[in-house]
Amino acid sequence: MNHPRFLDNPAQKQNTQQQNFSPTFLHQMLNGISDPIFVKDRQHRWVLLNDTYCHFVGHSREELIGKSDYDFFPQAEADVFRQQDELVFTTNITNENQNLFTDAQGITHLISTKKSCFEDETGNKFLVGSIRDIILQNEAGKVLGVTGTLRDRQQASDLHRTNAVLQAQQEASIDGILIIDENRKVASFNQKFSKLWQIPAALLQTGDDRQLLEWVVDQLLNPDEFLAKVEYLYQHPEESSRDEIFLKFGKIFDRYSAPVRKHQGACGETLPLEDYYGRIWYFRDITEYKQAEAELRASQQRLALLIEQTPLAIIEWNTNYEIQTWNRAAERIFGYTPEEMLGNRFEIIVPENARKHVNEVITALLTQHGGSFSVNENVTKDGRTMVCEWYNNALVAPDGQVVGIASMVLDITERKRAEEEQQKFVALIENSSDFIGIASMEGQILYVNPAGLKMVGLSSLEAAKTKSLVDFYSPEAFVEFIEQITPLIFQDGFWQGEFCYRHFQTGMEIPTDCSLFMVKHPETGEPFCRVAVVRDITERKQAKEALLKSEAQLRQQAEELKVALRELQHTQTQLIQSEKMSSLGQLVAGVAHEINNPVNFIYGNLSPAKEYTQDLLSLLQLYQSHYPLPVPEIEDFAELIELDFLKSDLPQIINSMNIGADRIREIVLSLRTFSRLDEAEMKAVDIHEGIDSTLMILQSRLKTNNQRPTIEIIKEYGKLPRVQCYAGQLNQVFMNILTNAIDALEEKVGSGDEGDKGTRRIAIPNSQCPISTIRICTQLQEANQVTIRIIDNGLGIPEDVKKQLFDPFFTTKTVGKGTGMGLAISYQIITEKHGGSLECISQPGQGAEFLIKIPLIQNQ
Repeated sequence: MNHPRFLDNPAQKQNTQQQNFSPTFLHQMLNGISDPIFVKDRQHRWVLLNDTYCHFVGHSREELIGKSDYDFFPQAEADVFRQQDELVFTTNITNENQNLFTDAQGITHLISTKKSCFEDETGNKFLVGSIRDIILQNEAGKVLGVTGTLRDRQQASDLHRTNAVLQAQQEASIDGILIIDENRKVASFNQKFSKLWQIPAALLQTGDDRQLLEWVVDQLLNPDEFLAKVEYLYQHPEESSRDEIFLKFGKIFDRYSAPVRKHQGACGETLPLEDYYGRIWYFRDITEYKQAEAELRASQQRLALLIEQTPLAIIEWNTNYEIQTWNRAAERIFGYTPEEMLGNRFEIIVPENARKHVNEVITALLTQHGGSFSVNENVTKDGRTMVCEWYNNALVAPDGQVVGIASMVLDITERKRAEEEQQKFVALIENSSDFIGIASMEGQILYVNPAGLKMVGLSSLEAAKTKSLVDFYSPEAFVEFIEQITPLIFQDGFWQGEFCYRHFQTGMEIPTDCSLFMVKHPETGEPFCRVAVVRDITERKQAKEALLKSEAQLRQQAEELKVALRELQHTQTQLIQSEKMSSLGQLVAGVAHEINNPVNFIYGNLSPAKEYTQDLLSLLQLYQSHYPLPVPEIEDFAELIELDFLKSDLPQIINSMNIGADRIREIVLSLRTFSRLDEAEMKAVDIHEGIDSTLMILQSRLKTNNQRPTIEIIKEYGKLPRVQCYAGQLNQVFMNILTNAIDALEEKVGSGDEGDKGTRRIAIPNSQCPISTIRICTQLQEANQVTIRIIDNGLGIPEDVKKQLFDPFFTTKTVGKGTGMGLAISYQIITEKHGGSLECISQPGQGAEFLIKIPLIQNQ
């Protein structure tokens, strides 16, 4: 019946003296201990007990093994035991406590417990506890119930001994103990009680319970509630009570009170008042326990938030392959809601051709401990096939049994596509016969393809990376490059022409046909690297020189030969230029293809849209043919929407869209420059610098014009440390909000502009608000929260407009003046990218305030 892993621990076999300790011997050793001893597993079930414990609680070992406190003890006591046990399991800290405990006969004991955490070689945790009975409540009642004259010396001696034992037990208790007799006088107390409440000795010596109450209530947060409970218990002497009391200085005491009677009585039995000898109070400082409990609860909440907010899909399966956990990321990736997936089997997201492999992976996880990693194809709710990385781990119970599988899933479909496109692009460069090289703006070599390495006589890319631009040219050529070519590159962005490179082995100059250009950052427009596409024209040069020499020698030949030679030279030049442009076109193909994808998506859907439109119009024609006399309501609506014009104009609209898509595809095919978008990094920046830079960009709109005076900017910057954020995106938010504020102020003075996000303003006289202002306030509101407030004194925003303020494409501007995306994008940047909030506070005629809250340090 007892747990075999605990009785026969392989880790103990490292000690030669312990190798002979059998389970029977351990049982005998535990049964020889006079204190009750018990062992619980991680599910709080008893797995090992000694005879003393079974006798103490009043149940047999067979009844107790595999059960928990809730099966035998009152719920209030079982709740306390479980909280203390869980604290030991989670912190691995030995816990010593005093608790009330009711045995099988209904007798309440005051016990001292000591509990420690034990972990076996496989990581299973157990709780080992021992119990010492401090005071039996019946015995306390008997002692307090002794009245009258003792008849003989033996009784007096027994009473003195009992009192001494009880007094020693009181002083050894970790609880503050106070005993009040039936006359509301102090009968007994221990030093722990006076220390907990910091009661002066003189006050305790008075023995007046009411004076003690006056001292105590001054320290309480809720004195009235405390006094009401005390008076209620004194008015109901048959009742016991347990609760928590809160002190002004942050401490929390556990309070337990029970009547002291001559006889214990059965549960619920009302005893005569003559048997009532007073009331015993226990107080325990549980501040640290409550703090630890709160930290544990907060940790569990953080874990739940992590599972729910992580971008990785978190999926838990049981041993029947049924889904038990399905977080938001899983819903986003696969398209199924938790309600649709919980309790269902996993096959719903696995394509038929991958199910055998997935079954093998899961079967291995259920039969072997440890984790696995796999890349699988999956199917979404809308039927799309995607590629996902799966990180799987078996969930192993303390008894070593696998109870399920936890999986983390990452959608890598786009990454796979990007890798494939990148591989194609790299293959083009690697296999090109031209020299292709990339250098930093400072001239440090970053990349040279194999053809380029061969052309200049370098053995490897690593060798090339040790060089700079100056090493690739002769001194004279480098001077020309710096003084003549580089300024043209910075001016025009590119340069084409003939130039000489240096061979690293021979030192000879190599004549080349060069295309040099800079790659600029798509957001800042600043160049960040140089690219060279170079073709060795040594042979062409030699051929040209030979032709020129031959021409000089044969100058006397017929004019027809000269014409033929010139035609040959012209044709040769055209071929070289054609090959060069072909090579450039191959380089651009990869990038153009990536841009072409969304265009093809639009173009590919136009044909079905046209077909569907034609089908609907044909269906309408059939209805009109078979039902020439529609009901008046249909006839009125057809006239309202100008049905005949709609039927003739809708196909033309589809054709116009088709022509536009064709034009876009033609433009994509003509691309001949390279650009690349780099992901912005999150970094700690000065928010004020971002606001100031945004204001500087908007300076022209803030100045006086022929329609309004200058808009005054009021800066109320708080003292902020650097804030972790996406600086560029946050500046975009400032730009959108400040632009809307300027629009609102211009509208206030009659300019006619409207705010981007639905400022359906209500005009008021200019004299009521002669000065247009925008106030910007920043503040570190909490330890990890920064607030930015942007407030204008414009016309305000009506409530119905404010409800739609952050909806995409919602705008009250006239056609062509606003897209309705400014505040929608701003809201997404603040809430999704930064984990913050964006709120608008406004009433008509009261201006508008945009309140931004973001964390000071982002959670990773």
